Amino acid sequence: MKNLMIVIMALIGLGEWADAEPVVKIPSTLYQAGADEITPAVRKIPSQLDYVYRAAADKYKFCHHPCLIEFKEQLYCVWSNGKIGEDEPGQRLAMATSRDAQNWTAARPLFSTEQLAKYEHCVFVASGLMVRQDKLVVFYTITPGENFAADTALYFSQSFDGKVWSDPQRITAGFFINPPVILSGGRLMMGGEYVSQADRKNKRSKLIYHDGDCLATGWTETKIDEGDFTRIGYAEPNFIERDHDVLGFFRNYTGRLLVSRSTDRGQNWSPLSESAIPDSTARFATGNLSGDRRYLIGNSLHKKFDRRALLISISDDQGASFDRCFILRDEPAAKRFPGQHKMDGWQYPHGCLWKNQLLVVHSVNKEDVAISAVKLSDLQAEKKD
Repeated sequence: MKNLMIVIMALIGLGEWADAEPVVKIPSTLYQAGADEITPAVRKIPSQLDYVYRAAADKYKFCHHPCLIEFKEQLYCVWSNGKIGEDEPGQRLAMATSRDAQNWTAARPLFSTEQLAKYEHCVFVASGLMVRQDKLVVFYTITPGENFAADTALYFSQSFDGKVWSDPQRITAGFFINPPVILSGGRLMMGGEYVSQADRKNKRSKLIYHDGDCLATGWTETKIDEGDFTRIGYAEPNFIERDHDVLGFFRNYTGRLLVSRSTDRGQNWSPLSESAIPDSTARFATGNLSGDRRYLIGNSLHKKFDRRALLISISDDQGASFDRCFILRDEPAAKRFPGQHKMDGWQYPHGCLWKNQLLVVHSVNKEDVAISAVKLSDLQAEKKD
């Protein structure tokens, strides 16, 4: 009888995730490709383009993983900054500030030479920013020069003024490039990748959440059923909180974002399922607008590793469905300097609400950092049937 009860309880638990409807609903024509058979046939939204940093022959030529936040009436932008190419020794974290989102200070290294002495041959990868307890917090991954190495781990540092930073403090093993999503009640949710060869034999996505006041402790690792995990290289998970659950979105190689949901604020997750949101295999951004509106920004294109355009998808029901989409950037873009892993296009966005605008910071060809500013009123335009 005891064994029978265990089986019944297991079936009840599985039934919780046996959704008859997709996790995220998408109109069948929303992402229908246009003449190039790659870019969805949607209209371009007005925006203002300004540059935070531009590579030059006498400057660092690799820029990627940018993140933007407001702190003490200034905008702060942090990104991964390499001398020539991506993931090469000496790659650092760079930061610039602005009071108007258009004019930016010169980029400066986040850490002092003394702080970097013990990391001489390491690679720093920006993971994001957060304001917490009147301090600016930066999250980042440090690798020994190889992303999928057991020593690759997530770290954080804090600053009271955005200029002087505490020494790196380790959180957990893994490769992370997205900032924490702050859930109701103050819980932090982050998603990254398992890095050790032993772990990657049977899983990819590493999901962690945090409760408490001290960022150095209080992190809990959770699990997710990924199904065929070989379809995932970098999952780069990102999240949207709704009234009764949290949605998770995952990059992968299928051509569509994978999705999951949690009904207990990130402690347990439904098995990964397919969505109808195109995924050209790149980092994407999620976030909240006013009320129940949510956004998803990414290279929602119908070709693997094609980053010729950035698109914004909008939901009016907390991410249960996305019913309109706009092109943010699609101007021709080509790298000016060669470098490891560099590719053309507008990519790796992050969003920040600021003065009735959505500021979207992104890398350009993995060598420049730019901001596309969109008026919030323009995101309320007509829906696509």
